[in-house]
Amino acid sequence: MTWQKYNATDLEREYTPASRVENIQIFLDEYARAGQASRQTISHAKLQYGQHNDAWLWLAQNTKPNESNQKLIAFVHGGFWRRLSADDGTFLTPGWHELGFSAAPVNYSLCPNEPLETLVKQTSQAIDYLLQSYEPQNITLIGHSAGAQLVAMKLCNPDSPKFGGAIMVSGIFDLEPIVNTSVNDAVRLNEQSARELSPINFVANAKDTPIAIIWGENETDEFKRQSRDFATAWSSFESHSKAKQKEFKSRNHFNILYELTSQDVIDLPSA
Repeated sequence: MTWQKYNATDLEREYTPASRVENIQIFLDEYARAGQASRQTISHAKLQYGQHNDAWLWLAQNTKPNESNQKLIAFVHGGFWRRLSADDGTFLTPGWHELGFSAAPVNYSLCPNEPLETLVKQTSQAIDYLLQSYEPQNITLIGHSAGAQLVAMKLCNPDSPKFGGAIMVSGIFDLEPIVNTSVNDAVRLNEQSARELSPINFVANAKDTPIAIIWGENETDEFKRQSRDFATAWSSFESHSKAKQKEFKSRNHFNILYELTSQDVIDLPSA
């Protein structure tokens, strides 16, 4: 079933991840609480990557001894381009340090304060900033929900290098359905801009970064379809290795993030 066959009410539900959980605020509060605790116990440097006040990121260097070829996870948060910040991504830092990675949760502006085109440019700018200090093969890009769209747009930029890996978590890759939902009250897309900002339309431009696309069992059907369709599109090009796909039993759009500190999940793109 394609998204055009949904009536307005059902389409709104399909693009409301909170419709599959009892209380979304429980998850958002936990991100904030655990992120604050992480920043209090682990050194996070707040670095400006661009001129905009929102153009900053956290960098938590892994200082474990005997670490050669220091590896980095750059994390781009979700929030449907309208909420959350890099602060919320810092709750994952302790787990990534345990796996031997430095962590860089990326901040970006929110809609409607800035158009989505600005968020795409900022994410690209942030990753380019990190490339000044880390080799692309040592960087794993991870994007959650709206952040998966932002990461995928960077991968599909023909000027981007091949990265060590990328993990898209419960993402949106075709933005045309968004035009017909309440999300668009803030994002303000039209049919043309939705197509231009849909990474699924530009996978041919991407280098062969190994990618994995994951989602929770308790997602809406449209979020699952979006993930599967992007994996299919990516894998359809002979120049690309096949995208890994995995659905996580009992996980939803929000608590699937806790899987990201598993070595098995981090290894998925190159497995």
